[in-house]
Amino acid sequence: MEICTPNSKRPVRGKWFFLGAFIFACFLFWWLPSLLFRAVVHQADTVESGTIAISALALVLFIAGYLFPTFGRPVRQFSEPVLDACGNFAYTITIYLTLPALILAVQFWRSHSGTSYAGSAPIPLSHQAVLYIHLFFGFMFLGASNPKQKGWRRILIATILVTLPRLIISLHWGRFFLAQAIVPALLIAFARGWIHFSVKRVVQVIALALAILFVPALTRGDSMMNREEIIDWFAAGSTLRLYQKNIDLNLNGYCNPFLVGMTAKVIPYGQLDICVLESFAGKKRMPATISRILTFNDPLTFLGTQSGTGGNYLLELYLLGGLAAVYAGSALFGFICRQFVSWIGIRSLFSGIWAECLTRALFAPRGEFTYVFERIPSLVLTTLFVVLIVWVGRLMRKEVSGQACASYGKLSTAIMKDLNREILTRNNHEQTFERRN
Repeated sequence: MEICTPNSKRPVRGKWFFLGAFIFACFLFWWLPSLLFRAVVHQADTVESGTIAISALALVLFIAGYLFPTFGRPVRQFSEPVLDACGNFAYTITIYLTLPALILAVQFWRSHSGTSYAGSAPIPLSHQAVLYIHLFFGFMFLGASNPKQKGWRRILIATILVTLPRLIISLHWGRFFLAQAIVPALLIAFARGWIHFSVKRVVQVIALALAILFVPALTRGDSMMNREEIIDWFAAGSTLRLYQKNIDLNLNGYCNPFLVGMTAKVIPYGQLDICVLESFAGKKRMPATISRILTFNDPLTFLGTQSGTGGNYLLELYLLGGLAAVYAGSALFGFICRQFVSWIGIRSLFSGIWAECLTRALFAPRGEFTYVFERIPSLVLTTLFVVLIVWVGRLMRKEVSGQACASYGKLSTAIMKDLNREILTRNNHEQTFERRN
């Protein structure tokens, strides 16, 4: 079990890396389009200055919550043998699932090579199951890895094998699909001290982030070559306009989308037939999250995301409780992210879960707040189930080994008894022979 105790003397690596990445994400998704409209192309910006001020204050509060002192870092968890056994098990599963994942990735790439991104079919659930299980075990291995004992070779192999299928798919699909493999690995590497934070690393990470943002968009056929298309692209990319347009969204007939999104993975809304949309993207009884409600109300806002039009975590918080929820939620959001950063800085089977949450947090300025946390219960339970399987396997091996040792001991005892009996018999014969002579 994990035991959390204060350890304030131990530095939190990766703290500034994630904070800088989040600020960059806010700038990219919130303010860059307005800056280009106002200062470069000199055209009217539909995002009002008041909306920009609200987003800026929300970021300030996020930073304040992020820099608030944490509860301390876990300094002890599962025993080293259990971590080693689970890490080896996760690495083996990652290797075995690589070939199926690559085959599915190539099939998806070929089937979507002649279609546009917005009009293409989503990834089948069977494909997603294989790809996500592959990702899950890959990150479990990275979290449990100890390069001082095992070296770096397996870490590099696992990172490449997890990334490659998602790179192939992202060439005709969403950029987040690729980021979901690369960013958590980077976060773990910075937090564990495998990569040291420096100006050179910052430049390299920014270049990688721009490649993740633009290369999939270009390979899937998005046209951004002339001036008007660039303007339209940046205008569509600002989710502050989405926030500004929908702060008075009518939720009559809907459950609160924040609460639905936070519990969508643990409450079967579709089977209960509550808090659902009757029809969405060809599917029935889908949980009514904020992005699906926006798309259902205005299908023209659909921008090609799998779950709907996209969103803005400020809008989700605003619909929960107004500006007070926006500001308080932003501060709490920052504090939780800081905790995740501290938790992935140690060797842990759960590091991949927290790193994935942090990756989703980087996309929250154009996504949903609830999307950051929705998978935590299922992933934690799955991790504990894997630990149970490995633990039972170790016990069975010990029992078999103990039985083998016991059998060997009994056999050795029997052999020694027979040998002693034979020696005693020979000695008696020799003594008898000597007396006769």
